Amino acid sequence: MEELNQLEQMLRTHDWYYMMSEDPRYYRRGSEQRTAINQKMEELTKSGLEDEVNQLYAKYHKSLF
Repeated sequence: MEELNQLEQMLRTHDWYYMMSEDPRYYRRGSEQRTAINQKMEELTKSGLEDEVNQLYAKYHKSLF
């Protein structure tokens, strides 16, 4: 499904450590990306793809710890 491919691309290219940047441009871009990811995840979850969304998120999420 195209929507899941878009989410995967967003997750794969997201700067998971943007909040640690001292440069406000990188922080702002990362924050905007994160908002878009959250919106796409919510949209797909409402479409009945919660399991697929959670699997993709778990695959790409980078933990700070």
